[in-house]
Amino acid sequence: MKIYKNILISLFLYLLSSITFAYDYDPLLLRAQATIFPKIIMLDENINQKIQGNTVSILILSSAEDKNIAERVKNHIFEKYKNKLGNKMLSVETSNFNELSNNTTATAFIILKTSKGNHNKLTSLASRENRIVFSYDYKDFKNNTLISVHVREKTYVYLNKSALHDYGIKFLPLFYKIVKVIE
Repeated sequence: MKIYKNILISLFLYLLSSITFAYDYDPLLLRAQATIFPKIIMLDENINQKIQGNTVSILILSSAEDKNIAERVKNHIFEKYKNKLGNKMLSVETSNFNELSNNTTATAFIILKTSKGNHNKLTSLASRENRIVFSYDYKDFKNNTLISVHVREKTYVYLNKSALHDYGIKFLPLFYKIVKVIE
């Protein structure tokens, strides 16, 4: 009987830690974002000033716990684009927030779920460099991320209107026709 009690306690603690520390990612949403985010980068009016050597560079940032999710997004992007985005080369890297440098040459960032402090670190860097920050969850707009995609019965691209000014990014007019603006 004591062994069953220990198993139940262990199972309970495992489930509790999973709920507390892990974030559940929707595989369909991850795939949709991996398909849509790179296309949005190409709608930046000043894209040519943000790339190096004709290469669009995307940096996916995650916590250490979500490194495998970041790798999955990277693989989805590679499967879809095969290192080419229009007439430009495409590079996708993953990193955690401890490795984020102020000297990054990324054209744009994808941020997975993380703390408010990590959000602020990235969004201040990105806004200073006029770089796009995509977030997994549009609820992260309160942390000043710029764009997110959400899948319901349809796919929605959300733009954080209050952050747009901070980033100093101008998109081609087509973008404003397909995006849903969140105030």
